Amino acid sequence: MGIRIIILGGLIYLFYMLPQNFFSLPYFNIDKVNITENSKMLQPELTKISEKIYNKNGIRIDYDDLKKLIKKDIRVENVQIEQKALGEITIDVTEKALAYYAVIGKNIYLVDNKGTIFGYLNEKKIEDIPIIVTDKESEIREIAQYLNKISQAEGAKIISQIYKVNDKEYNIILTDGTKLKTNKTVDIQKYSIATQLYFKMSKEKKIDYIDLRFDDYIIKYLGDEKKWKKK
Repeated sequence: MGIRIIILGGLIYLFYMLPQNFFSLPYFNIDKVNITENSKMLQPELTKISEKIYNKNGIRIDYDDLKKLIKKDIRVENVQIEQKALGEITIDVTEKALAYYAVIGKNIYLVDNKGTIFGYLNEKKIEDIPIIVTDKESEIREIAQYLNKISQAEGAKIISQIYKVNDKEYNIILTDGTKLKTNKTVDIQKYSIATQLYFKMSKEKKIDYIDLRFDDYIIKYLGDEKKWKKK
């Protein structure tokens, strides 16, 4: 009976205690944390995280919790954590893509295509993209949705900025200062035709604005009192 108890105790030790002690060996500690190059904006924060998990037991790290921690940052679109080899992990963070700038007061923000602010101007390389001008953060999402709608239209690349005049009008400013008066109901086709008119007629004379809100295309040249209609 005594021998059986000893054998049973030995088996319990082998099956339960030995693995625990084995996996606690320094051999399983994280000694290399790779951070991918596309995570430049988040390098300081990711460096701090890598320092915290360095030399920690890789088996006992909850990688789901680590992902959740990183994704709390508003600048993060997605995160992947992979164990490439024993003691080595790679953190791959996809940052939100810059779609627009937003000017509110004296500040210029980075905005994604959903209209979410996720940083300041100086945090990314300057790009030639539309600027949303507003005094209300709540308007950014609405205006971004409209810009998304016309982003594939001809001439979308010459949009300099856009702002909301009222609930029935947006003003789009082109790179040469020409104004397009529009609203949410104006479709891509009408915007594309207006852009073609702009390219053609601006060669003759400087255009003040083109109004897209009506059945006709109302065009006003700079300095003229008369407005021209194009069907």
